[in-house]
Amino acid sequence: MSTTSPPPATAAVQYDFRDEHFISAQDLAEQLSGGQPPVLLDVRFRPGLADPKAEYDAGHLPGAHYVPLSTVLADAGSHRPAADGALPLPEFTTLQRALRGFGINDDSRIVVYDNRHGLSAARAWWVLRWAGLADVKVLDGGYGYWKGQGLPSSISRPKSQTGTVTLKPFGPHGQGSLPTLSTKEAAVFAPAGVLIDAREAEHFSAISQGPATHIPGAYSSPSTTDLDHNGLLLPAEALRAKAVDAGLTSGAAVGTYCGAGVLAAHKVLTLATIGINASLYVGSWSAWSAATSAEQAARACN
Repeated sequence: MSTTSPPPATAAVQYDFRDEHFISAQDLAEQLSGGQPPVLLDVRFRPGLADPKAEYDAGHLPGAHYVPLSTVLADAGSHRPAADGALPLPEFTTLQRALRGFGINDDSRIVVYDNRHGLSAARAWWVLRWAGLADVKVLDGGYGYWKGQGLPSSISRPKSQTGTVTLKPFGPHGQGSLPTLSTKEAAVFAPAGVLIDAREAEHFSAISQGPATHIPGAYSSPSTTDLDHNGLLLPAEALRAKAVDAGLTSGAAVGTYCGAGVLAAHKVLTLATIGINASLYVGSWSAWSAATSAEQAARACN
């Protein structure tokens, strides 16, 4: 699943690549009113949301297709071992079939959004880029900000489409076009590289539950802290300052993880806007804790 080696962080973080990966509500509204709007994908996902499709049906961007994260952007279910994590990557053929049903072609412009200020939609951005699609952007601020600006919504579902996109597996074992980390690689990533824990700080330190619960050597930098009070991505200057605090400008390789590979994808996204490449530990803490439990059980049996 992983590439041969993670890419190094670049020292040239003075550049701002935000427009390559994000689109503002105002710019998207203009594009939707034009003759060739982008394909819209609605990724309703957040912990504790019992029925994301019902929330989508209650209101979404006009023409947006609902995308179930766990079955399209992941291959989750009881058929996968716990050591693969809660949201392992989808099979290329399954993902390709779903994307064609959304009317996506090889040259499609795609905008993904969610009900969580982009924190979940970033998983869609990452998976589609991993699958070889080049023009994928996240709606800055998500659906909540869009509605707050008085922009239109719809309760109608778009018709199924017939796209022709052909995904391109990369590498001898079908790895994607973005770098990943395996559990073994995550275990030895630090201190030579910087491994970022994108979960909320309380999950990193687990002060109320006893010992810290994070991968040894990891640095806590919650993805939620990359957003302002409106749910918009912080200015590049603020993101650069956070990167410096984490030691990401030293040329060391960068990896990210979270609970199940969603918030960590957002961290990869935000770092990309300031010119820093990062590898995603897709299995994240869900895979790490399962592997740790299995190792402890094996020791107990010896």
